[in-house]
Parts: sequence; structure tokens; C-alpha cells
Amino acid sequence: MTVDANEVEVVYTTNDIYEAEIIRNQLHDAGIKCELDGDSQGGFTEIVETKLLVRAGDADRARQLIERRMPDQFEPSRDEPNNL
Repeated sequence: MTVDANEVEVVYTTNDIYEAEIIRNQLHDAGIKCELDGDSQGGFTEIVETKLLVRAGDADRARQLIERRMPDQFEPSRDEPNNL
């Protein structure tokens, strides 16, 4: 089964909302549209996970950019693709 390039994939998960915002901005700067899921933590910072979502067609490139910027911390997400 082929993956639709417009499906959404989780490329990174963190408990640090500030880290997620920085990575999202870096991906946007590289021309990759990225959204956060779980960014409304309601004061539960470092408890609630924040997922970075990109279109499947950009997922490999996004993971490469994240890994280059954070080689010691990068662990690809194992989540299934979601549809918008």
C-alpha cells in the first residue's frame, strides 16, 4: 500500500513544548509545513507529549533535518500516519 503524500506523519515527539516550537520553526524555515499536536498542555509542561506533524511527502526530509540538529536526542516516532 502506498502512502498518500498529503497524509500526516509524526516525525518527532517531545515533552518539552519549547523544544517542539524551536523544531517547528526550523522546519518552517526549511520550507516544511509543520503542526504541533498536544501543544495546549494547560500547565502540564513536561508531562504531556507534543508531537510534530508533517505531510508524508516531507517526512523523510524533516527527520533528516531534525537528526542533523539533534543527533544525540533524535528517535524517530513510531506513530502511524494520520489524516488531516
